[in-house]
Amino acid sequence: MKKITDNTSLGKLTLLLNGIVLVLFIVSMIFLMKFDKINVAVVNDRNTYEKAYEEYVMAQHPMKQDSAEVAYYSHKLDSLRTKAVAKTRDEKESLSEMIKVTTETLKEKTKIQADNLAKLAECEKTYGPLKEAWDAKNAERDAAKKGFWVIACITIVAFLIKTLFFARWDSKNLQNLHNVCPWMKDGNSVKSPFYGWFVPIINLIKPLSIFKEIWDETDYALENKGIVKVDKDNNVDNSGLYMGIWWALLLISCWIMNIILIFTFFREGAFFYKTNHSTIAIIAIVIMILAMLFETMLILNYNKKNKTLVENEDKL
Repeated sequence: MKKITDNTSLGKLTLLLNGIVLVLFIVSMIFLMKFDKINVAVVNDRNTYEKAYEEYVMAQHPMKQDSAEVAYYSHKLDSLRTKAVAKTRDEKESLSEMIKVTTETLKEKTKIQADNLAKLAECEKTYGPLKEAWDAKNAERDAAKKGFWVIACITIVAFLIKTLFFARWDSKNLQNLHNVCPWMKDGNSVKSPFYGWFVPIINLIKPLSIFKEIWDETDYALENKGIVKVDKDNNVDNSGLYMGIWWALLLISCWIMNIILIFTFFREGAFFYKTNHSTIAIIAIVIMILAMLFETMLILNYNKKNKTLVENEDKL
């Protein structure tokens, strides 16, 4: 039974998934920028729309009272003309005066109603097109948000699958070290990459420490058996620096993506005036590309170490 397995194909598959994740991430950012463009227009138009809506509502308020008053005085005038009976001269004069006052009041109320109807019609001319435009923009924004959400979910799923393969690659490499390095019994277990990548809080640092342990212990095993000669006086090992940069870039890109999701689906307004989604999206794309480039370099370099282990298995 072989003590060491060739895991380079698993590493290459992880890199392929990295490429897919990166493409999906860029596409999701493009969808986000489309959403941002529409959403900024909606936010900018909100004050104009709300002001027009408020004026329209205020113009509607008197209508109910106007209708009630006109109906009341119309009914009162009709009653005075058709139902009231005056027997004496004084009663006739009083009735005539009441009809005159009621007629004048009805004319006044009718005029007020007509003026208010004219104001309402004027408000409708302004508010109607604004409402149509507002509803259309909101529908367009909802469609853009839905499109972004779908591609974002696909990207997240692809990232989780890629992470699972990365954890599997780490686990296989750890198994190799456990098989040939007795001291590794005190190191990370073969299962540690899986909970290291997927358990919250722990996954902020554990994947980096596991990868660094795999890298360092592999170097030590190769150097200790004389398989690889290293001039320690002249050789500078920057692997730790590169891993740190890779991990920092990956965490920053994930953090930015979380910020984008929060402000896309749970907040609206100030974010767009200070820094819009498009700016954030471009920054996220650049950081993600850099993170993927560093990850590719690290995986390819470790694959070379894995091949060296496989080729010199009999010496270990």
